[in-house]
Amino acid sequence: MATRKVGLVCLSLLLAPIASHANLLVNGSFESGGFVNQGSDTMSLAPGSTVITGWTVLTDTTAWIGAKNPFGLSASDGSFFLDLTNYQAGAPFAGMSQTIATTPGASYVLSFDLGGSTYWGRPGAITATAAGTSGTFTTPTTGTNNDWYHHTIQFTASSSSTNVLLLGVVGKNYIGLDNVVVECADTATGCEASPPGPTPVPEPGTLALLGLGLAGLGMTRRRTA
Repeated sequence: MATRKVGLVCLSLLLAPIASHANLLVNGSFESGGFVNQGSDTMSLAPGSTVITGWTVLTDTTAWIGAKNPFGLSASDGSFFLDLTNYQAGAPFAGMSQTIATTPGASYVLSFDLGGSTYWGRPGAITATAAGTSGTFTTPTTGTNNDWYHHTIQFTASSSSTNVLLLGVVGKNYIGLDNVVVECADTATGCEASPPGPTPVPEPGTLALLGLGLAGLGMTRRRTA
């Protein structure tokens, strides 16, 4: 039994780098924070607000909207989402910002859902920016009253921290934002805390321990066959 446990531990250590990467952003779907229903299951947040956990509101007021709103809109992920127009016609529009830890030289993917609505006006657009890479994404001119469009951009970190910014740039009475995710795109290195380097070669002692563990697993299987 002890030998079998050693083998399982060795296998788990080898497989650990293959694990999927988590969202590096905090509260990417805007589910947590000091939400206060100011009417219509909505809260308006002025520039500089940090009421939404992990995020800072920039440039203009945004609307933080819950599932019980009367507007015919719903989140793409979870219960809450944002409207970067705050239901006010025309510019200026709000932006959302968060700074994350990154590895210089490593590649990452920023993705988000852009909300559009025929009733509240089309098109709407968001510019996403991270580490000097930007992309502007626009909703189609036709659709339903509650559409979500998934968009991605890839960027390479230039420092140990990267500011992620999503800014409304085109809209009428609605620019939806939800499900913001940043993930490591370097599957080989896993975007370690230190700059990526060659894959380390296991020490002889580690190889011997692995061999012992695999042998133990084989003996256990033969014993139970």
